[in-house]
Amino acid sequence: MVGNSRITTDDGAHVSICKKAINVTMLVALLGVASCSHKLISHGGETTISVFPSKKDFDDLMSMKSQGGVAGMAAGIRENFIAKKVAENTPVKVLASDSEGNEVQILEGPEAGLRGYVAKDNLD
Repeated sequence: MVGNSRITTDDGAHVSICKKAINVTMLVALLGVASCSHKLISHGGETTISVFPSKKDFDDLMSMKSQGGVAGMAAGIRENFIAKKVAENTPVKVLASDSEGNEVQILEGPEAGLRGYVAKDNLD
């Protein structure tokens, strides 16, 4: 019968299709949340990772660094002012990704809740 929201089993028990669908949906959602957690990783003896306010700030800074010389030094100073330093191994949730990096949300620690952009090689 079309529109019937119950299935009758051999022993006469009624099982709600809706209830089963909700249970399956919740299970899939929980598995999805569990797999969204990543950690920040550092390189070259560093113990913190720069989390930039936006991709634009990240791109501007990387462009300045690639120029070298005075612009490269200015980029290093600017990074100290605009980027938050977050400890390595800090759990994050990836909100969006592109070829250069990831928009993340910090999940634990003093910066919990912070959203920002990190280089692709700073994420496990």
